Amino acid sequence: MKKFELSQSSARHGTGPAQRRCSGVAMAALAASMLTGCAAYRDQTATGSIPDDYRNRHPIIVSESETAQDIVIPRNLRKLSPRDRDIVRSMATNFKHSGAKTLALLIPAGSANEHAARLAASQAVDEMTSAGVTASQISIRHYEAAGYGEAATLRIVYTDLVAGLATECGQWDRDLLQTADNTNYSNFGCATQNNLAQMIANPSDLLSPRAMSQIDSTKRTLVIEDWRETSTSLTSGL
Repeated sequence: MKKFELSQSSARHGTGPAQRRCSGVAMAALAASMLTGCAAYRDQTATGSIPDDYRNRHPIIVSESETAQDIVIPRNLRKLSPRDRDIVRSMATNFKHSGAKTLALLIPAGSANEHAARLAASQAVDEMTSAGVTASQISIRHYEAAGYGEAATLRIVYTDLVAGLATECGQWDRDLLQTADNTNYSNFGCATQNNLAQMIANPSDLLSPRAMSQIDSTKRTLVIEDWRETSTSLTSGL
């Protein structure tokens, strides 16, 4: 009788075996859903962090750029000034280091100083060849300058390759505290990429490697002799 009353009480208060089994199943289902949620969040974070590379977000782009320098030519000019000669030599040196194929001299045509510009161009060619630019690399061209009067200039121009970024640094379009996705902020690495692009002496090296230079036989012989002498002294010391 007491046992029956106890069972009745347990049934009334929801603590019987069947109720306990239902509660256990519910708790297990709740725990499984919580673990599944945590696992999904972790997978999301790991997957989102894989493509987060500043080199892909701020790539270095190699493009063509025109470098030009104008030299003022007075109407009565007979000889380039020392300053103008320095300008010509500087352009020739930069041209050699740039990797460009052709350097052009643009001479005004139809202007009041056309004759003086032709004399200046001839002297400029001499300066450039003495600086190491070959005659085949220099192209002489003319441009219509009848409307310029005596203000027409002798222009030295060549097209070379420059390295830069396709994106602009300093774009703080996102709060740095929003890092729940475990990724870098959008401006991360931009300054590093920009500095690297500016320090590259010859941007064409980013497109393809340079050819190997010829072997210096004299230097190779000296290195081999030094190695033999060192090896002999070490062996005799043993």
